[in-house]
Amino acid sequence: MEEILLGIGVMKSKFAWWKLIAGYLLFVLFHQIYDLMGGGTLAAILGEGIESIYAHMKMYFYAYLIVSGIDYFLRRKDLKPAFWYSRMLIAASFPWMSIAIWFIPEALGLNLGSFELVYSLVITLVGLLFAFSLDDTLENIEFRPIAKTFLWIAFAAALITYVGFSFHVPDNFFIAS
Repeated sequence: MEEILLGIGVMKSKFAWWKLIAGYLLFVLFHQIYDLMGGGTLAAILGEGIESIYAHMKMYFYAYLIVSGIDYFLRRKDLKPAFWYSRMLIAASFPWMSIAIWFIPEALGLNLGSFELVYSLVITLVGLLFAFSLDDTLENIEFRPIAKTFLWIAFAAALITYVGFSFHVPDNFFIAS
């Protein structure tokens, strides 16, 4: 069992490996769903209609939400009040952090060449591991009303942009005009 520090003591918790496996399989499904569905509006909303950074962040977001929904139904009798607030925080933020990790080689001027696919698959796993490792700790936090409001805003912004950018990705995503 790993220890999770809560600031007021130590709680014992075991990492739920099923989440990582399910999240990874869902990410792969969302990555391929556009082709599996033969294109179209729903396929673009769910998957990668346009090859983009945002599409990959969206796949992380959806996979994490589905696993969180399954986790909710498996544990609903024993959940803390902050369960969904912690999940909204993680869902809205971890795709950004995971993509930042993915870009480390490019930031260092490294060309991955034929290793890019392997690197991408490993970093996808790392990103999901990062998200699921936050679950138990963050669901024990009591969020203030202002934080809850901003979590709703950030979560809604993530959902709106992931769906909206399924059809058009902003020009110069990384370059300020």
